[in-house]
Amino acid sequence: GTITDGDIRRSLLSGLNLETQVKEVMTKNMIVLDHKEEFLQNKAEILMINNDIRQIPVIDSYGRVLDLITFKDFCKSVPQKLPMVVIMAGGLGSRLMPLTEKTPKPMLKLGKKPMLEIVLNNCIRVGLKDFYFAVNHLKDQIIEYFGDGSKWGVDIKYLQEETPLGTAGALKLLNLDEDKPILVMNGDVLTNLNIANLINFHYKNSSLATICVREHIEKLAYGVVHLKNEKVKSIEEKPSFRNYVNAGIYLIEPNLLDFIQKGTPIDMPELLTLALESNMNISACPIHEYWLDVGQPETLLKAKKYWENKFVKNEK
Repeated sequence: GTITDGDIRRSLLSGLNLETQVKEVMTKNMIVLDHKEEFLQNKAEILMINNDIRQIPVIDSYGRVLDLITFKDFCKSVPQKLPMVVIMAGGLGSRLMPLTEKTPKPMLKLGKKPMLEIVLNNCIRVGLKDFYFAVNHLKDQIIEYFGDGSKWGVDIKYLQEETPLGTAGALKLLNLDEDKPILVMNGDVLTNLNIANLINFHYKNSSLATICVREHIEKLAYGVVHLKNEKVKSIEEKPSFRNYVNAGIYLIEPNLLDFIQKGTPIDMPELLTLALESNMNISACPIHEYWLDVGQPETLLKAKKYWENKFVKNEK
């Protein structure tokens, strides 16, 4: 069978979890092409368009995969508008004091690179070019390090907050001259999320906003006694509760900025709540990849260990 990123995210939304076996999620009657087919590329393109799919395996007579034809083979540019990126990098980082007393939290290094550079590179990897950094606390260090972005081959501008405006208030400082979505990310959130998949998810669901969510499992240290009046109905020993938590990554359409008053602090959850109250289509995209909110000393240590093991060695 075949399984895609979208299959995994849909299964998580339906209540399955990462312990679910692949065979329960995969497509068994998948569309494939035999390697002996004539006009293989032409047939692949027609099948993709007619079935709204983006990849087709090419197999031999034994069913073994020889190749994978993707929709990118037929179109060099992404049909949807690529978003501009706003990275929130102005927080005080109070929980990481004294490390953040003289260094902005997004500039704390993991290996040889600041966190903010790792976030930037993850966006660049999928072709994003237009960046805005919302800055406030010790902003000169960020501006001096990243400049106009030319070192990375991108364009970086700065939304300079006179006073902290929350995780959404700085968006009102944008000078929007194009009708394209806005990718909003917290500068202290590290993830291996493929942002291209998030963009496709957003468009496929015709969303005015997409919020990335992460499954959080909390296990109680005690047995739970279920009662009806004074009668014990059942006893559940140390149950686990699964919830989706805000992952600090959003893709929004520019008309959501109408809910923001310039110069007034507002956080993204409040902005999305206003949109929900206006019956706007808000989607949730589950993150099953590596994700870490670096807000406390213990999570910073986790991040350093992960990046040193997974990335720094590969860059040498």
